[in-house]
Amino acid sequence: MPGVFVLANEDVDFLPHSARAPPSQADASITSTACDQSGVGYHRTDTILLAFFRHTAAPTRWPMERMPSLAVVPVIQESAAILPAIVGAALAIGAGCVGLGALALRRQIVRETTLIPAWWWALTAVIAWSALELAAELSGDSLATWLEPLRLAAVMLSFCPILAVLGAKRPQHAAWSFVVAAFWGIVMLPAAEAFFLQRGQRLEMGDARSWFLWILIAVGPINYLPTRQWMAATLLAAGQILALSEYLPLVHRALFAQQHLAGLWLGCLSLALARSPRSLAADKYDRLWLDFRDTFGLFWSLRLQERVNAVAQTNGWEVWLSWSGFLSGPPLPVGQGRPADVNSAASPTGTVGPLSIEPTLRTSLKGLLRRFVSGRWIAERLGQNID
Repeated sequence: MPGVFVLANEDVDFLPHSARAPPSQADASITSTACDQSGVGYHRTDTILLAFFRHTAAPTRWPMERMPSLAVVPVIQESAAILPAIVGAALAIGAGCVGLGALALRRQIVRETTLIPAWWWALTAVIAWSALELAAELSGDSLATWLEPLRLAAVMLSFCPILAVLGAKRPQHAAWSFVVAAFWGIVMLPAAEAFFLQRGQRLEMGDARSWFLWILIAVGPINYLPTRQWMAATLLAAGQILALSEYLPLVHRALFAQQHLAGLWLGCLSLALARSPRSLAADKYDRLWLDFRDTFGLFWSLRLQERVNAVAQTNGWEVWLSWSGFLSGPPLPVGQGRPADVNSAASPTGTVGPLSIEPTLRTSLKGLLRRFVSGRWIAERLGQNID
């Protein structure tokens, strides 16, 4: 009596051939079958279908050397569960609403800084990405070749806000938008080639471009991991990895059926979870510094820290700026920890260091920060008008 042998990724079940009906190619849950006359078979599920045949050997046990040869037939239908189109469309719309709502709530905060171009790039990315995912769900074929390059171009827009932050210093912050636009045009060239010149073919990306994607994904977490925005930066990077996994070296495959929709949600949630850059530090100068650090990230904060400490050293102040705020005593070499006898530089009156240095310190900070924020932004944190 012939038996059934099925290969897959689930646990093995032992069953006689008479206990189950013969599988067919339309049955996507059964993917590998073979038989002999031992009367015992195996059952598992995978992605290939093996044809039936009858072995001529006498009934005996199942030694590996007596295993029959197998004929392989590809399975046409996928067994992965796909969300209904209406559910996927609703999720795409919901993600877009979350992202747009988060951006609308932060518009008032951003308008006092040089991050307005970054805000507009984020808005463009949310609209384009959510619109492409909505189109994919409504079309009923999220893997269509015409959709793949458009989706890649939309996901590439998510790198533009962080690049805009890296150029957010007056007076070049407005012209920097042209650099960001040129950057987007370069990184989406593979998508443009596939859409206009290689219609109907799968989008392919070279090794150099693929590795460059990892660098782009890492820029956001590197800039914001040392700040209060670390969770938002991590979520955005995770969403980009999901959306681009098919092009990333070391991955180069789809991770699950709805990964593009999941990537969109992570990207929009990163905007919603971005914390308000209003520190609760007791000292007003610490509040000023920490809010700037959490808003602009590592790149510009290190630059500002270096300039403030250079001014302090030039004027002989016993105050220096650390990553967590102003401290008393001379600056420490890079990499050296904070000594036990160095405390916060704030005096009981809420000022940094002796009162004699406060006017000069305030003037220096104002001159440096006005390259990034408005006088009103500074005054709100110092509790007074410094214009």
